[in-house]
Amino acid sequence: MDYYRCENPDCGFVAESEEPDVCPRCGGTFFVALNEEEMTAGDWVSMGNRAVDEKRETDALACYQRAAALGDPLGLTNLGWCLEAGIGVEADPKQAVLLYAQAASQEYMPALTNLGYCYTYGIGVETDEAKALECFQKGAEQGFPRAQFLLGEAYRRGAGTEADDAEAAKWYQSAAWLGYPAAQTELGRCFEFGTGVEEDLEQAVKWYRAAAEQGSAPGQCCLGFCYEAGRGVEQSWDEAVNWYRTAAGRGYPRAQCNLAWCYENGKGVERDFTEAARLYRAAAEQGYPRGLVCLGFCYERGQGVPANKAEAAAWYRKAAEEGDEDGACCLGYLYEIGEGVEQSWTEAVSWYRKAAELGLPRGQCNLAWCYEHGKGVEKSQADAFRWYMAAAKQNYPRGLFNVARDYDYGLSQEQDQAEACRWYQKAADAGYAPAMCDLGVCYERGEGVEQSWEKAAELYRKAADLGNAPGQCNLGYLYEVGRGVEQNWTEAVRWYKAAAEQGFPRAQCNLAWCYENGKGVEENLARALNWYRKAAEQGDPRGMFCMGYYYKRGRGVEQDLKTAVEWYKKAAEAGHPQAMCNLGVCYENGEGVDEDPAEAARLYRMAADKGDAAAQCNLGFLYEEGRGVEQDWIQAAAWYKKAAVSEYPRAMCSFGVCCEFGQGVEKDVKAAAAWYHKAAERGDRAAACNLGYLYETGVGVVQSWTEAIRWYKTAAEQKSPRAQHNLAWCYENGKGVAKDLAKALELYQAAAEQGYQEASEALERLKDVKPEKKEKGGFLKGFFGGGRGK
Repeated sequence: MDYYRCENPDCGFVAESEEPDVCPRCGGTFFVALNEEEMTAGDWVSMGNRAVDEKRETDALACYQRAAALGDPLGLTNLGWCLEAGIGVEADPKQAVLLYAQAASQEYMPALTNLGYCYTYGIGVETDEAKALECFQKGAEQGFPRAQFLLGEAYRRGAGTEADDAEAAKWYQSAAWLGYPAAQTELGRCFEFGTGVEEDLEQAVKWYRAAAEQGSAPGQCCLGFCYEAGRGVEQSWDEAVNWYRTAAGRGYPRAQCNLAWCYENGKGVERDFTEAARLYRAAAEQGYPRGLVCLGFCYERGQGVPANKAEAAAWYRKAAEEGDEDGACCLGYLYEIGEGVEQSWTEAVSWYRKAAELGLPRGQCNLAWCYEHGKGVEKSQADAFRWYMAAAKQNYPRGLFNVARDYDYGLSQEQDQAEACRWYQKAADAGYAPAMCDLGVCYERGEGVEQSWEKAAELYRKAADLGNAPGQCNLGYLYEVGRGVEQNWTEAVRWYKAAAEQGFPRAQCNLAWCYENGKGVEENLARALNWYRKAAEQGDPRGMFCMGYYYKRGRGVEQDLKTAVEWYKKAAEAGHPQAMCNLGVCYENGEGVDEDPAEAARLYRMAADKGDAAAQCNLGFLYEEGRGVEQDWIQAAAWYKKAAVSEYPRAMCSFGVCCEFGQGVEKDVKAAAAWYHKAAERGDRAAACNLGYLYETGVGVVQSWTEAIRWYKTAAEQKSPRAQHNLAWCYENGKGVAKDLAKALELYQAAAEQGYQEASEALERLKDVKPEKKEKGGFLKGFFGGGRGK
C-alpha cells in the first residue's frame, strides 16, 4: 500500500492509497510518497488516531501495534488504551498495564499517569494507592497536566496520602493553567465552595467558563448552575438552560437531570413534563442515580409518562441497588403504602435503614417513625429518638421537630420542656411550620419559656402563612379570644376557614360553631351542620358529638333521634365524655333507643370517670332515684359533690339539697345555703328558688324577705314554676313586696300552666276574689280623700 505524508513538518498528516489534492489538516498541497518501511512510529500513531475518530477501531488497533512494535512510547500507550478499553480487541487490562509500564520506563509521562490510574482503581493490577500517588507525583513534577489533576484528586480523597484540600487545589491550579479542562472544573469548585482556597465566586465562574469553552461537559454544567443560582454571575435562567443543554448534548447525566428539572418546573423553558421525563431517562440509562430516582418520580406521579407505580418501583430499586440513598428511601415508601409492590413493613424498614445508614435524613426520620409506631420493627422510642437525632444533627427540620417532641412529652428522654423549646426553635429557624406551631403552644402555655400571648401569635402566624392548618386554627382562636392580638371575629373565621378547608377537624368544628352562633359570619345552622359533618366523617369526636346534638335537637336538620344516637355512639366510642353523657340521657329517657337506666348508668359512669360534670351529676341522680343502680344516697351525694366542685350549677343545687336534708351527708343548712348561692349565681333556677326559701324561713341564713323576693324573682324570670308560686304567695300576702293580688294571680297562672299543682290550688282558692282596682289621681288623691290603701 502506498502512503503520502504532508510536507508541512508541523502537520504530519499521512494519507493511504491515494495522494490527496489538499491536506485536510493544514491545507497544504505537497505530499511525499512513502512505503511501509519509511513510515515512522509517529506516522502510524497519526493514522491510528484518525481511525479512532472515524470509528474504525480495528484499523486503529493495527496502527498502534505497528507504532508499538517500533518501541514508540505513544504507540505503546495508545495500544495499552485499546487493550484497557476493548478498542478493536477484547479488553485485556493486565496486558494494558504491561504496555503502560513499558512506555513509562521511557519516561513517557502520559503512560506513567495511565499506570497510576490503573493502580488507583485496580485495573489489571491490585489496587495500590501509594504506587498510584508515586506515579502521579512524578508526572506532575514533569509538568504533565493530567498527572497534576489526578494528584490533586488523590490529595482531595486522601488516597495514598493524608487528605489535604490546599495541596489538591494547588495541583488543580497547575493543571488548570496548562489548560486541562477537568482541572479547571475542579479548581472552579474549590473557589466556589472555599475548599483549599479562599471562596471567590468570580474566580469559580472564570475557571468553569474556561473548561466549558473547551467543551468540558462538567464545566458547562457547573457554569449553568452558577447562572441558575446567580453565584458569581447575574442570575439568568436562559444562560443556565443554554449551558445545561450544551452539556446534556454531550451526554453528561448531571446536566441532563438539571435540564430536565428546568423543563419540569418551567425555568428558562416552557414547562414540558414529557421532555423532562425524556432527559431523566437519558441520565437513568447511563446508571446515573439521580436520573434513576427522578424517572421513578415521573412514573410514580404520572408526569411526562403514564403513571405506573410498578415501573416507579423498578427505577427506585435500580438506584437503591447502586447505593443511592434517595432511591432506597423512595422504594421503602412504596413498600410502606403498598403501591407498585406488595405492602410490606419489613421491606419498608429494610430500605429505610439502607437510606438511613447512608446518611439520608429523610430515611433516618422514616426509620425513626417505624420504631416509634412499631411498624416492621419492635416498637422502641429509644431507637426512634436515636434516628431522629441523627437527622437533627444534619439540621433536618423533621428530625429537629421530633427530637423536640420527645423532650416535650418525655417519650424516651426525661421530660424537659426547656430543652424541647430549644429544639422546636431550631426546627422553626429551619422553616418547619409544625415546629413554629408547637413552639407557639409553648409560649401560649408558658411551658419551657416565659408565657407570651404575643410571641404565640407571632409563631402561629408564621406557621399559618406557610399553610400549617394547626397554626391557622390556633391563630384563629387567639383572634376569637383576643389574646396576643386584638379580638376580631372576622379574622378568627378567616383563619378557621383556611384550616378547615385543608380538612383540619378542630378548625372545622370551630368554624361550625361560628356559623352556629353567628360569630364573624351570619348565623347559618345548615353551614354549621355541614362543617360538623366534615369533621365527623374524619372520626373527630367533637364533630360526631355535635352531629348527634344537631339531630337530637333538630338544628339545621330534621330531628331524628335514632340518627342522633348513632352519632353519639360513634363519638362515645372515640372517647368523647359529653357524647357518653348525652347517650346516657337517651338511654335514661328512651330517646332513639329503648329505655335502659342500667345502660344510662354505665355511660354516665364512663363519662364521670373522665371528669364530665354533667355525667357525674346525672349518675348522682340515678343513685338518688335508684334507677339503673341500687338506691344509695351516699353515692348520690358523692357524685353530686364531684360535679359541684367542678362548678356545675345543677350539681351544686343537688348537693345543696343533700346538705339541707342530710341525705348521704351530715345535715348542714349553712353549707346548703352556700351551695345554693353558688349555683344561683351561675344561673340555676332551682337553686335560686331554694335559696329564696331559705331566706324566707331563715334556715342556714339570716331571715330576709328582701333576699327571699330577690331570689324568687331571679328563678321566676327563668320560668321556675315553684319560684313563680312562691313569689305569687309573697304578692298575695305582702311579704317582702307590696300586696298585689293581680300580680299574685298572674304568677299563680304562669306556674299552673306549667303543671304546678299548688299553683292550681291557689287559683281555685282565689277564683272568687276580685283584685282591687287602683284609683286614678295619683299621690294627692290618695293623700286627701281616697281609701286606706294597702
